[in-house]
Amino acid sequence: MTFVALLTAIRRRALLVVAGLAVGLAVAAGVTAFLPRTYAATASLYVSAVDDTSAQNAYQGVLLSQQRVKSYTEILTSERVLRPVMDAAGIPGSTADFADHVAVTTDTDSTVMKVTVAEDSAPLAADLANAIAARFSQVVGQLERPGGTVAGSTPAVTVATVDAAVADPAAVSPRWTVNLVVGAVVGLLLGVAAAVVAAATDRSLRRPVELAGLTGAPSLGSLPAVRGTFTPDAEGGYAEAVRRLRTNLSFADVDGALQVVTVTSAVAGEGRTSLVQALASAFAATGRVAVVEGDLRAPVLGERLGLRGRLGLTDVLRGRCALESALQHHDGIDVLVSGEVPTDPSGLLASRALGAVIDRLRATHDVVLVDAPPLGPVADAAVLAAGSDGAVLLCRAGSTSAEAVAGAAEALRAVGARLVGTVLTADGEVRADAAPTVAGGADGWGGPSSMLDFSRVERPTLVGLQARPVAGVASVSWSTRRPAGGGAHRAAR
Repeated sequence: MTFVALLTAIRRRALLVVAGLAVGLAVAAGVTAFLPRTYAATASLYVSAVDDTSAQNAYQGVLLSQQRVKSYTEILTSERVLRPVMDAAGIPGSTADFADHVAVTTDTDSTVMKVTVAEDSAPLAADLANAIAARFSQVVGQLERPGGTVAGSTPAVTVATVDAAVADPAAVSPRWTVNLVVGAVVGLLLGVAAAVVAAATDRSLRRPVELAGLTGAPSLGSLPAVRGTFTPDAEGGYAEAVRRLRTNLSFADVDGALQVVTVTSAVAGEGRTSLVQALASAFAATGRVAVVEGDLRAPVLGERLGLRGRLGLTDVLRGRCALESALQHHDGIDVLVSGEVPTDPSGLLASRALGAVIDRLRATHDVVLVDAPPLGPVADAAVLAAGSDGAVLLCRAGSTSAEAVAGAAEALRAVGARLVGTVLTADGEVRADAAPTVAGGADGWGGPSSMLDFSRVERPTLVGLQARPVAGVASVSWSTRRPAGGGAHRAAR
């Protein structure tokens, strides 16, 4: 992985890095909080030779003291010094274990020694340090007397306490700052490692060119993700992206305008219904538009628009009512909701009755948009796409896997459906004050239940959206609108 790829992985998965940092800090803080507190106390000792009758003797005494200091560090932690201190303080165990709590430090060419005792109590640490210093002074006096232990003789070297140990209420361990820094560094490294692993195993698509290359269909554009509730704004970033899609879709067919378009995706949650709503409003500014809710298993469009509870597509296909009775007018757009959820959605959609419904809508509208279910779970979307002029495949950036998209494109090709283009959704974000309203729900972005309002924007009429004469399209059947190569409706005929 190159350095640029590493930075890209960290930027795209910054939450993993932040989570790693937070976890590292939390673990370090938790461990530190439960570690036992350790207090330290230090006593300073001065080592000196007693012969100062002349300058030369004094100098030799200093040299002698410095030499003694090197060997005194071992005597300080010996059995002869520590055992009496342990017995007096009632400390059980061996002197070797107690010596682990005692530290002796000296400076180069110095005759000052420092003995530090670490214990779980500050007063106890000070008492033990002072006791060791006193006992050490006695032992040195015994060892340095000429002739061994002759009573009343003066030792060649003496040890005196310079600074007695004082109880310090501040614990020396655990060290919060050090532990937190270590935890933060380890957490960051783990977060970066997680981001790199996630990037290496990520099979989702993030760019329109990747989506187009995988499906073999041109990219019609991308849509930003919209967060929150917005006031309709025909000049917003999302609305402008929809207008670009409208233009690209209008000229996607060089031989003629695409009149019946099915909008589908590989999996749920890609923004199909939201895009159908937005495109319907965009096309309504230049022609007559009809929207068909083709998701008979989990319909959401009618509920968003407040049109549920009336007759719908399933009623028309079963012959319970006429198409004109089921169509509902909403914000200048004719909407055919799904109606009652059937027990066999695929059978209804594969019937010749659906072809007749589409043909009648085609004859009376410039654009017919079909809100289809995802291609993955069921065959309903493939059936709808096979009977339309073309299908638009949606993919959510950074979410949908390449395998799912490839499977969706293959499902469309298997029924002879024409994939006219792809759209990458959730590609970036727009601010709340620069985004139009799209109805909220399981398949879109939040907002009140209304279409986008493009009526205030003056746009030139696109050639591909000119109304066609009814006589010229009334004879076009459901099966003849599909490319050669088969399909459910042709077989039904």
